[in-house]
Amino acid sequence: MGLLEKAGNITPEEDKPKTKVVSKPEPVPEPAPVKKAKKEKKEKAPKKARVKRERKPRGPRAKKVVPAEFELATRGQRLTRRIVDFLVSYGWSIPLVGITAWGSYFNPTPFVMLGLGLIVFNLWFMPAYAGGRSMGNWISRTRYVNSRGEAPIWVYFTLKGATTLFVLIGFWALSVVMSTKSLGESTGGQIFNAIGLLLLIPPLLDYAMYKIRGDLGLWDSVFGGVWLVRTTKSTEAKGWLKRLESISDFTESKGWLADEEQS
Repeated sequence: MGLLEKAGNITPEEDKPKTKVVSKPEPVPEPAPVKKAKKEKKEKAPKKARVKRERKPRGPRAKKVVPAEFELATRGQRLTRRIVDFLVSYGWSIPLVGITAWGSYFNPTPFVMLGLGLIVFNLWFMPAYAGGRSMGNWISRTRYVNSRGEAPIWVYFTLKGATTLFVLIGFWALSVVMSTKSLGESTGGQIFNAIGLLLLIPPLLDYAMYKIRGDLGLWDSVFGGVWLVRTTKSTEAKGWLKRLESISDFTESKGWLADEEQS
């Protein structure tokens, strides 16, 4: 019985349920990415052609002239101003040079201190205090004006007045080297020579420019044009300035100021 039961339980191969074989779906190819069409570049507006500006030909520079409301100082006024300013600023150097040349031994410090005080007084204090006029300007009845008809700054008076000082120191430095043979061959002698030559350059340029241009020297041109012009008697002068006016009356009465105008 056991074998029959086993045989009954055996089923033929054909009666077995067929198992379905599920086949994998074939992969669907992905569509190729569509390239975005490039945006058309905006057409650039045509560049405007640059118009070349015609350069106007430069005419000759206008010559700097004295303002119309002023008159140039006469030769007599120019000479008087130079003499007075030299005596006030550098007159102290004359006895100093004379005593030194005589061979006397003395202490020159008081002379030098006095001289420096006079230079500062005439080339700095007077222009700043007395309306841009030095002692020589007051006695010669002249003043300096620029192209705007105004007095130049005090630096102008200092540099212009120092021209004489440059000449004195320059010649002194060269004379010391020439008079001392041992100094001329040394380094110190070469330095003295260089200082003397450098100090003589501004006065030489100033002289040459006056000869060429006639009315403007070195410092006059550097400060944009400065001229020495006539002035009249000041009614507002008081104290010691009034005394200077009286001296100018004397010079004018002697005819020292009424000279031919400088051309």
